Amino acid sequence: MNKNAAPPAEQLLYAGNMSNNPDWQFPSHKHEDLFEILVIKEGEGDFTIGESSYHAVKGDVLIYNKGILHAEKSSKEHPVFICYCGFSSAREYIVPLHAHPVIRANKYSNELIMLMELLFEESSMQEEGHEQIAGHLLSSILVLVHRMLKLQNYAQSLTKNKLATEIKEYIDGNYTQPLRLKQIADEFNISSYYLAHIFKNTYETSPINYMIQRRMGEATRLLVQSDMKVWEIAKMTGYENPNYFSILFTRVVGMSPKQYREHHNQSLSYAEGLSMKPHHKKTDL
Repeated sequence: MNKNAAPPAEQLLYAGNMSNNPDWQFPSHKHEDLFEILVIKEGEGDFTIGESSYHAVKGDVLIYNKGILHAEKSSKEHPVFICYCGFSSAREYIVPLHAHPVIRANKYSNELIMLMELLFEESSMQEEGHEQIAGHLLSSILVLVHRMLKLQNYAQSLTKNKLATEIKEYIDGNYTQPLRLKQIADEFNISSYYLAHIFKNTYETSPINYMIQRRMGEATRLLVQSDMKVWEIAKMTGYENPNYFSILFTRVVGMSPKQYREHHNQSLSYAEGLSMKPHHKKTDL
């Protein structure tokens, strides 16, 4: 090794994890000469950073700049599992002092957790070359942290109402696809929890319930205006299982798809020569 080589920009000091202890807490403290990164692998907890308090859940990342007071406490109902590391650096900060020190879970969270676990494993084994590998892992972790921060800053640059509107428009354009909440959240680079929270605050319903309503609305239209079979309508509105579709339809609309079609066929009348259904024959009343 070259003794004259410049020292690395960051030097790992420790890595570890903490889990399965509902009574775990760490009173307020600070580190004058090192930074810490924590990522929540499972569970949840309450954290104080500087003068602000935060509730963090799976996938969230907490950044402690040097010299910043912080305290931690696990949830008793859902004990927190934390991967963490401490390191020295010539940097002034990891996240700017005016920025949010908690980065909410997004599409990079799982990758970051994996790197943190590898860092802990490598530093624990102390095998030949572990310092170099740990250094590379730490560099990769910092790159991912800044990616996550960039995504969060973008999401926060949108007003909550505008973001909720964009989410609604996305569901409107894709509700016939087999969407899951996480897929929608990933599309906007935010956590599922945050997505559900702002959507419900804006529209007073959950994004999944809204999607179901859109699907059932389209299903009722197709039942009345076409001769498509129920299983075909189920598939066209995002349901591979026609039985599940029928159960959900009955729950939402108040009658089965077959009953709905029969009821509306009996109550509809058409102007002479017109028919909403392609193959519906006009009957004289």
